[in-house]
Amino acid sequence: MVPGELRESHPIEKKMGILYYCTKTDGIDGKLRTTAYDFQVEEIMTDGRKIPIDDPDFSLGENEPGLYTEFILIKIDTESHNALYKISSALNREQSEINVAGTKDKTAYTAQKATIWRVPPEKLTELDLRGIEIRSPRTTIYQTYLGNLFGNHFTIKIREINESKDLASQKIEKIKSEIDEFNGIPNYFGHQRFGTRRPISHIIGKFLLLGEIEKAIQLYISYTTDEEAEATNLARKTFQETNDPKETIRLLPSSMIFEKQILKILSKSPRDFLGAFCVLPKNLQRIFFHAYQSYIWNLTLSERIRLYSDLSHHSIDELENNNTVLPIIGYKTDFTDNVLSDYTKSLLEKDGIKLDDFMVKYLKTHKFSGSSRAIALKANNLTYTADSNQENQAYVITQFTLQRGSYATVVLRELMKTNPLKY
Repeated sequence: MVPGELRESHPIEKKMGILYYCTKTDGIDGKLRTTAYDFQVEEIMTDGRKIPIDDPDFSLGENEPGLYTEFILIKIDTESHNALYKISSALNREQSEINVAGTKDKTAYTAQKATIWRVPPEKLTELDLRGIEIRSPRTTIYQTYLGNLFGNHFTIKIREINESKDLASQKIEKIKSEIDEFNGIPNYFGHQRFGTRRPISHIIGKFLLLGEIEKAIQLYISYTTDEEAEATNLARKTFQETNDPKETIRLLPSSMIFEKQILKILSKSPRDFLGAFCVLPKNLQRIFFHAYQSYIWNLTLSERIRLYSDLSHHSIDELENNNTVLPIIGYKTDFTDNVLSDYTKSLLEKDGIKLDDFMVKYLKTHKFSGSSRAIALKANNLTYTADSNQENQAYVITQFTLQRGSYATVVLRELMKTNPLKY
């Protein structure tokens, strides 16, 4: 592929810094997550074992004389933070006492490992929570933590493909060939990082880095989109127009747990925006800062793709463990002297962000020193089957494995090339 031939992304993706595809062939279109069972995610632990969804007898091991309880968390059509909130509330514990190695998709059927502090295994097995199943609890001396996994194995069904299964197969084969020519798939931070229906997490993160906490809270509560339910939009518009926390709480659906937590603080102390933000679970707080870092990283990767039109190593690139990487911006970032660093610095300058802002001095618990990320994603063992149902409508079932930190939707967008709301 030569400069000028890059295929541009959907407008929604551009809001997330995802500006290009790496392939030119038209996608198969289709739709994901018609049901949560269409999108299965099985965590691969650091020892290489996959946690199987369909094996309720899978064991993490024998009890150890420790103060943590380790268990398998099966989640169906439930947002990760919401699942942890439900478990901690049912046990009358703080949500911060539960840890997982990675955040999993909401509209999905997922299996992962989790740990909780000082809760007997039998207490966990007694839980009966909608959308949540607890398996194989055992005591252990180890606490899991974010990033403590090898990766994830995905089994995904793409429905509503409006062409024959043979044509869908031909397109996928051509796309796979183009991915090889590009030397991999751009390792963009995916749609979930920003919110597909409300892609504003990075904007909230920018306000938080600037110390504009009131703006961050106002945006989180009041931003509306046609993709949310009418009742939710009514509540958000009410807060936008009246700034009345109590009335907004009354109107919000019961599923809006975290919005309600913020509004309860504001109903008691209308100007305590920092206190309202701090009522959120710490891992949810961090998501907003990470989203801004991810947005800047995505834009920088897009600029590199614009310059070179592939993911091969070039003289401008940095190598880390034999991977070409770009920096994830933080207060310790040491810019190299090249055009990509200049581009990243111009993005920060435009937003009024300085590297010191990532120290987040008004929050003792959050400091973002920065790191790096490989620019190429490798979808290991990517296989697919194209078939058709009784109505002769084609569908595709694909399986692949990704290392931690990479997003399945970033692979699927190359195959489908459709509106991100269908992911």
